[in-house]
Amino acid sequence: MGITRTNWDTTTNKEVFKTLVRKWFDSTDREALVEYPNLFKTLTTNDDYERHGRYAGLDYPGELDEGENIPIQSPKFNDTKDYTQTAFGSGFRVTDRMKRYNKISAVEKFTKSLKRMQLEGKDVQGALIWNNLAATTYTNTFDTLAVATNSHTCLDSTPTTYDNYGDAALAVASLENALQYFDYMYDDQGNIFTARPDTLVVNYTLRQDAEELLKSSGKPWEQSNTINPYKDELKPFVYHRLTAATTWCVLAKNHPNYGAFVYTSLAPDLKVKDAPDTTRDTLITSLQYFDFDVDDSRLIYVGDG
Repeated sequence: MGITRTNWDTTTNKEVFKTLVRKWFDSTDREALVEYPNLFKTLTTNDDYERHGRYAGLDYPGELDEGENIPIQSPKFNDTKDYTQTAFGSGFRVTDRMKRYNKISAVEKFTKSLKRMQLEGKDVQGALIWNNLAATTYTNTFDTLAVATNSHTCLDSTPTTYDNYGDAALAVASLENALQYFDYMYDDQGNIFTARPDTLVVNYTLRQDAEELLKSSGKPWEQSNTINPYKDELKPFVYHRLTAATTWCVLAKNHPNYGAFVYTSLAPDLKVKDAPDTTRDTLITSLQYFDFDVDDSRLIYVGDG
């Protein structure tokens, strides 16, 4: 934890006291960039960890001969995922002299900065998952695979697999493949079901492409009388923490089984107390507890090309 002193600018003599400095410019004094609620289901908890369990319900009924016993099925139970609360904190120390004589309301400004960085720090942690979707670096799903994989496994005896990883740039054909994926999905018994996607997530460099794909009246990037069947089908979301220019995702975030979660047991707080010594300095600290993870990713389609 650093100490905020009156001589924080070491190239001058107690620059913070100077009355000749009329205005201080701080580019970090801005609105916090917090986007994770657009990608995760946000839940609160009072426990150290939350556990999600995976199971498959009953399969289709079979035809019976006269007098034949009705077969008794058993649901399939399998993997679990734990969301363990992790602490994230920061703070600063202000000298008594700085509090008494500073000209720029440093304590108030740095306290505001601390609040902002705690909010953005949570957003940065969530972004680690979305910038590593094809790796298990920061998360792995129920089947221990990465979020984006071409062979996720179901719980049936075959087992059935599904592919939610499209190796293609964002275009008409690749978006069509993504929407077809949601039209023909497999549940954990290997049976077909459908889901309605609602969000197209893109890097900021793909903003124009996303707008043209989803808002053009005619089929994008061609001269024809063909209507655009994807007009207003999805809501475009420019994710500013998505670092790869070629990555895009289609989500069914409003589906009840959407699997990206953040559990929070403590939102960023603020504690102000005297330093534990005889300096009369003040300590300002902030702490929060949360955890991001993805349990099942079949309602997340990832494109990259």
